[in-house]
Amino acid sequence: MVDLLKQEMNKKNRFIFLAMAVFLVIVTILMAVIGKDTRTLDGYKLMNTFGGITPVIELLATIITATRFAGVDSNKQVRQNMERHSKITIFFSKIFTCMIGYFILLALSVLTIIFMKYLVFPESAFAGKLAQELQWATLGNIAYVFIFESFVIMVIGFCKTWYGAIAFGVALNYITEIIAGIFMIFIYNNRQLIWNPFNFFFVEKQIQDGMKHMMTRLTLNQIIAGSIVYAGIFFVIGFIIFVFIRKFKTDDELIAKRQAKKNKKQKLQTA
Repeated sequence: MVDLLKQEMNKKNRFIFLAMAVFLVIVTILMAVIGKDTRTLDGYKLMNTFGGITPVIELLATIITATRFAGVDSNKQVRQNMERHSKITIFFSKIFTCMIGYFILLALSVLTIIFMKYLVFPESAFAGKLAQELQWATLGNIAYVFIFESFVIMVIGFCKTWYGAIAFGVALNYITEIIAGIFMIFIYNNRQLIWNPFNFFFVEKQIQDGMKHMMTRLTLNQIIAGSIVYAGIFFVIGFIIFVFIRKFKTDDELIAKRQAKKNKKQKLQTA
């Protein structure tokens, strides 16, 4: 496991992660300063909306997850590691890497938001209601990332390139919300549909936006229970697919497969 973790945290990946962290801090600072100048943010909204950087940290978490679990480079690494390690160990080494990366980014975000609160919005003390809003915003972010990244792990395997995996992972953010929105049309007349899995992809937005709370019709207890259950289901399915179904084809194998199809097509045309 230690050897696998070292591979996942190699020099190249550490450099990319450092760039992500720097980018996240810069965006957090800019959001606070611009929000102050345009009067779209105050101390309360800064806490309630997680500094306005929710899409950024979720994008970075998705990039980390997608590139660990899909693409030719990832497949090649898995194939090499399968000679000395079980697929179960490889799977969990990738999970640990994703978790460590996300929680470092999350902690960095929280610290930067608190710093910007004192620097840009010093008029109100960081205590009581403000501290509670940041706490709920942070918990909402964790809940959403937990369920969304589990879903990404479950469905990302067919992507053959790292940029394809990133594009698909980002697209899933919007796809799941569109599906959730369609389900909401029917929730008003069929309350049992609040338990459909896509309704929980609005978890974070529900905490930040009262209108989303009215739309999802989920209580906080239901949010917690549903997020844990569905994230667990997605995680188990993703685990089964990774360990028992995926073949992890390398670039050479993909090229050979495409060439075989091309040769077969040419033979049919000349027959």
